[in-house]
Amino acid sequence: MQVQGYGVRIKRNPVFFIFTRVIILVTVIVILFPVLYIFSLSLRTKETVYQDTLFLIPKAVTHENYINAWNYARDRLNVTFLQMFRNSMITTFSALALSILFASLSSFSFSYYKFKGKELAFTTIIASYVVPAQVLLIPLFFIMKRLGLLNNYLAVIFPYIGFSMPIATLILRSFFEQIPQEIKEAAIIDGARDLQVMWRIVLPLSAPAIASCIILLFLETWNEFIYALVFLQNPKIQTIPVAIAKIAGGKYIVPIGTYGAAIMITVIPVLIVFMLFQKWFIAGMTMGAVKG
Repeated sequence: MQVQGYGVRIKRNPVFFIFTRVIILVTVIVILFPVLYIFSLSLRTKETVYQDTLFLIPKAVTHENYINAWNYARDRLNVTFLQMFRNSMITTFSALALSILFASLSSFSFSYYKFKGKELAFTTIIASYVVPAQVLLIPLFFIMKRLGLLNNYLAVIFPYIGFSMPIATLILRSFFEQIPQEIKEAAIIDGARDLQVMWRIVLPLSAPAIASCIILLFLETWNEFIYALVFLQNPKIQTIPVAIAKIAGGKYIVPIGTYGAAIMITVIPVLIVFMLFQKWFIAGMTMGAVKG
């Protein structure tokens, strides 16, 4: 059997077609099963939570676990889920916005300007991404302490920007370089300055790449744990991952259903962000895979 695609005729092997679909199905199950299992636990009653542990459909459904999780955070941790979301949103979106801004400026410079040491500087930025964040934890702790930023949102926002910029710069530069140079030259002839070219031409054309960066950096920053745990010790400003860890590892016994409900509450923002940007995310990840 032959199929038409991208201007060429592709011969389809039935065995290979079935094999790839089976692999895709197994991959989807492996990825979704933990999430669906936690969701199932969050809906179970205390009596049925340990019954049929691998079966996703609970025998008895209840919403009390979500109420208990909400009350536990307020009564035991002295912080509400709304405060947790506020803290995570402040740190995540602040770091995200600044990372995209700085990465856009640096990527534009690497893409459209020629200067000595350009490739060395770019390689240095990208190489910094492979340095484990845990290695820098102690030096950054003393720096933040000396600056008086401990128990301050800036204590984690600054490291998040530093850890996010390399990968954002890599993605955006690769995308910027695919935009024809003639477009920039035409805009300059019409009187546009460099920042106007970037803001009005390059960035709008790079919406898929920016959306890809937003999703990747959002997930990385929203789920970050170790820096938020060390630098934000005040419960009132701690982020979602730290609060969830305290629910699981506190001195009070937390039912597994309540813990599952707490996890599901924190997953909601991640799902919303992905659903909003998935179209551009896929386009950004596949752009440049096929060149005409």
